[in-house]
Amino acid sequence: MTIEEAFGIVVRRMRKERLLSQDELSNISSLDRVFISRLERGKQQPTLVTIFELASALDVSATRIVTEVELLLWFHDNKGRFNRADQLHITYEKLWEHFGESFMVGNLGTSYEENILIVEDELHVQKFLSDALRSVGYKVMVAADGQEAVDKYRENPFSVDLILMDIMMPRKDGVTAYKEIKELNPAAKILMMSGYSAVSLGNIDDLNFIQKPMAPSMLFSNIRNILDSKQETQLPLAEA
Repeated sequence: MTIEEAFGIVVRRMRKERLLSQDELSNISSLDRVFISRLERGKQQPTLVTIFELASALDVSATRIVTEVELLLWFHDNKGRFNRADQLHITYEKLWEHFGESFMVGNLGTSYEENILIVEDELHVQKFLSDALRSVGYKVMVAADGQEAVDKYRENPFSVDLILMDIMMPRKDGVTAYKEIKELNPAAKILMMSGYSAVSLGNIDDLNFIQKPMAPSMLFSNIRNILDSKQETQLPLAEA
C-alpha cells in the first residue's frame, strides 16, 4: 500500500461517514473536485495545506487524518494484505487496538526510570504512548502542542530526560518548539516523529527522527539509544 492509497481510503471513509458527496466536500473545502476524486482513488497525495483544508471541512484535526493514514499503513505492513472493502471499515479505535497489541510484545519485564515529555495533540495517540512508556517504567509528562512543550520544559528542565515530539500540532509546531527548547538547552535530548520524512524538517543539526508508522520495537530502541548516549542531558539553561 502506498501513502497515496492510504490517504484515499481515510478521506473517503471520513467523507462517507459525514454523508458528503465529493462535490459537497469540494464546496466546503474549496478544493477542486478533480483533486478530491484523484485523492480518494489513491492517485494524489495531499500537501500539508490541503490536509488542513480537508480537516476543516471534515470537522476533524489535521493530526487525526495523518494519524489514521499512519496507522492504516502500519496495519497493512504488519498484519498482511486485506481487500479494499475491509480497509474502508477498519475504525480508528480498531487500528490502535492492533497497534497496541504489537507495541507491547517483547517489552514486558523491562523497567526504566527516566522522565519523558510526550508532545502530541491527538489525545488517543498521547494516551497510548503514555500508557506504553509507563508500562516499562518511564515517568511521563504530556503536552498538547509545541507551546505547552516549551513552557513545561522551561518550568521543569531538570525533570525531563527526553522529549518525544510530533511535528504537526496547533499553536506551535514541533520544529519551532524544537528550536526554542534547544535555545534553552542545546543538550536537550529530543526525538521527533512524523508521517513525513525528515526532509520536511529542514536543516536541523544532530536531528533524532523516527518516521511514522514505525515498528514498536524501533520506537523503544530509538528512545533507549538517545537516553544512553554519552552526551550530557543537561547544560546550564540559556536565558529565556
